[in-house]
Amino acid sequence: MKTYPLSFLLCYSLSLFPGPGIAGASSPTASAFLRSGNNTVALFVNSNAIVNSPAIVNSHVTANSPLVVDNPEALKAAVAKASPGDIILLKDKEWNNSGLRLQGNGTAGKPILIMPQTPGGVTFTGQSFVQMGGSYLVFKDFHFRNGYSPKREVISFRINNEVLANHCRVTGIVIENYSQPERFKSDSWITLYGKHNRIDHSTFVNKLNSGPLIIAELDDERSQQNEHSIDSNYFKGRQRFGSNGGETIRIGVSRYSLTASRTNIVRNFFERCNGEVEIVSIKSGENNVSFNTFLECEGGLVLRHGSGNVVEGNFFLGNNKPFTGGVRVINPNQKVVNNVFSDLQGVNFRAALAVLNGVPNSLINRYYQVKDALIEHNTFINSASILFGAGKDAERTLAPENVSFKHNLILSSGTEVYTNANTGNGILFSDNGLEKSFKGEVPQGFKVMKTSSIKVNGFSLPYHPDYGADVKKLPLIKKENTGASWYHPEPEKTIRKAMSFQVRSDQSQTLPALLKQAIAGDTIVLSEAANYKISAELLVSKPLIIMAAPGLKSRPVLIGTSAKSMDAFISIENGGDLLVKGIAFKGTYESFPAVDAGIRSTDRPMNRPYRLEINNCEFYDYNESSNAGFKASKSTLADSLVVLNSIFHHMSGAGIDLSSEKEDKGMYNAEYTVIKNCTFSNLLGAAINIYRGGNDESTLGPFVTIDHCTFNEVENREQGTVVRLIGAQQAAVTNSNFSYSGQGGRSVLFQEYRWDNILVDYCNFYESGKVESFYHKASGAHIYQLKPEYKNPEQLNFEWSGNAPLSNHQTPVGIIAYDPE
Repeated sequence: MKTYPLSFLLCYSLSLFPGPGIAGASSPTASAFLRSGNNTVALFVNSNAIVNSPAIVNSHVTANSPLVVDNPEALKAAVAKASPGDIILLKDKEWNNSGLRLQGNGTAGKPILIMPQTPGGVTFTGQSFVQMGGSYLVFKDFHFRNGYSPKREVISFRINNEVLANHCRVTGIVIENYSQPERFKSDSWITLYGKHNRIDHSTFVNKLNSGPLIIAELDDERSQQNEHSIDSNYFKGRQRFGSNGGETIRIGVSRYSLTASRTNIVRNFFERCNGEVEIVSIKSGENNVSFNTFLECEGGLVLRHGSGNVVEGNFFLGNNKPFTGGVRVINPNQKVVNNVFSDLQGVNFRAALAVLNGVPNSLINRYYQVKDALIEHNTFINSASILFGAGKDAERTLAPENVSFKHNLILSSGTEVYTNANTGNGILFSDNGLEKSFKGEVPQGFKVMKTSSIKVNGFSLPYHPDYGADVKKLPLIKKENTGASWYHPEPEKTIRKAMSFQVRSDQSQTLPALLKQAIAGDTIVLSEAANYKISAELLVSKPLIIMAAPGLKSRPVLIGTSAKSMDAFISIENGGDLLVKGIAFKGTYESFPAVDAGIRSTDRPMNRPYRLEINNCEFYDYNESSNAGFKASKSTLADSLVVLNSIFHHMSGAGIDLSSEKEDKGMYNAEYTVIKNCTFSNLLGAAINIYRGGNDESTLGPFVTIDHCTFNEVENREQGTVVRLIGAQQAAVTNSNFSYSGQGGRSVLFQEYRWDNILVDYCNFYESGKVESFYHKASGAHIYQLKPEYKNPEQLNFEWSGNAPLSNHQTPVGIIAYDPE
């Protein structure tokens, strides 16, 4: 046994109270982890002594000598044999493909501590995972990166169904670049089972695949009423997932939602967590979500199922970013008190506050009526929407009942305080304050007043002693005070500066190797207006530019010369982004097998959204109905697809095909699709095909902009559609010209929900199909049926040379700049 001075405290134990006003914080035990030379010890003292007795820093404590292990088998054996108070150090190195099963039992005063020799000194890579079972285990200061778990979770608070973890702790962990390669293969990074467990002071970076980052399971009585703590963590981003399953934290599931979980989510920092509409999804009862900061998150804290939950003391800071949200309230007996909602621009389900309508006789997985809710002493600052009766439709008809909205403070320079989609008196407004900048009619239950301003951690906040949040006492959690303290990521090193490479047509065979050797930012220039023979698909796995040399008299043409059919000339792989400019893609050439697409996203595993811009390109001679100029593969998501100044002609398939997600679960292939100044002529299939099926409400997209395009002799088959925008939630077709297209069916087809934002306006339809939408609200006031006069259709010049109707910015509808090169 060795004795060490207790000189400072580095962290708290799993039962130390995380802050004032937090449920389940009565236990007095605290811990500290100290280091002396190569020896690390765990110290456990009474927290009241820490708070009340400065002399404690001069005391000494006795601890067991650490044991160093260097492989998973030795670690498993060491934990199994460990006595309370033992310290097991993992040798600093990369632990690749390491499955750790940690089963042991410490005590409240003497837990078993498992940690690296130095914080962050052990990196788990490959297919590593951790399973913990027993009691009073502390797993601390490890780094997971460059891999993914072969199990359902990276870290699990159980060994199996029989051996759960109780009173165990994961702290100081960093998980990054640890997502499943397949985007829709679901897992979690940490799953809580058992009771009284804690996840704290850890950093989680941008989970990319399906599944919540942290889950608390309630699948049997041993994990219910668990009083877990998720505190002091830094959730560093989550990209839009384009489907349900992109939550950051989920507590419970609908099946067990009538059960109390009593999980505490406190003092965390959520930064740009944009996976889906639910950042934190509460699907159980009696949980406490308090004193967290949500920065520029596109979504909200959602009380989806369960009752008796408390949301208190949180800061929702939108910085006027689109779609940033606050709290969504569903189910009975919820409390939303003492929160700050600032500069949030989300509406509907992403409103600063959205109180939903319920479903009569609701099934457990739908929407119970909001009853007996308390929404009190909150401050709303320049936020776009406070909405009562959100989601009202043919199913959700039960208005909220007995909702007390009082002592709230609202700062707005607008003319409307809130929106109520229902009639009746279910919302009880009383004694709320409006700052004097408000310009509209003051509704009942509100009065205008003057506020002062105070600084909280450098953030200026309005204050009134009787209205709004008590910002003088609220802790505004900053990211510097969360996460793993040892983690300081280094910027990526650049091998060399990006370069430009000239490729002649007789060097076509070098293109695959050149793309493989290129670094991010390189440019491949096709230097001749000639045929480039492509015998193997060109793979883009990093951000690159492929373009024609400036000043050529015509486009370089990619032709397929493989002995076997190729899926595409260019495939965007995981990690790839592409700008392609000034190139023609010819689908058939002489007697060689046809190429199925000009450009596609890969059909191999892909978890990162990609960006593709196609500018001044030409796609033609694709002679099968399954062919396309651009085709998105299943399970891939474009952050943005931008197609400009391009021509799609003489094709049997689609021009642009974003319809590979067919399961009707709300999934889609591109978040933003922008198609401008493009020509589609002589297509047997659809010019543009975008599909999002199902009624899932967790996502924002697809966003579709189609502007100044011309569609001539496109998709004239019976029941055919020129532009298919199935399930697009934000879509505008403007300033475009349809001639001799969709004659057997439709020019534009929507299948929208009532809250979707769709528009067709400033468009001309000559001998073309109808515009069809479910609610018949798509067409604007500027719809024409004039015969166009094209400059030179034989040369694919479909600019309107005569007296064309004008667009919304006074240029002719249809394409406005034809460039044959």
